[in-house]
Amino acid sequence: MDLKLEASFPDDADWDAKYFGLIFELAEKNASRYELQTAQLLTLKSMEITVNGIHIKYKLERRGCSYSASEERFSKYSWIRMGWGKSSKRRALPNFFAKSEADVLLESQR
Repeated sequence: MDLKLEASFPDDADWDAKYFGLIFELAEKNASRYELQTAQLLTLKSMEITVNGIHIKYKLERRGCSYSASEERFSKYSWIRMGWGKSSKRRALPNFFAKSEADVLLESQR
């Protein structure tokens, strides 16, 4: 077994706890904003927000949603399948917003 891999487990566990904890915290703290963003994105099909000075662009597609964010130090892109219907997208988007903001916030702290 690779010793380097073994040594990374505690750091990975710490990072996972921080990452998923941040997603949960953001989802609770910003629930009403995420609901408004969901309604806006379902109508406009694309939008941009700014989190801590970092621009995040969302694009709703037939089967899912993507986001992209970039600044001098990093670039992030993610896509998630949400299904065809508006109701499935309406359920999935608030968590996707929390995840994308967590991704960007943690990446910007590195």
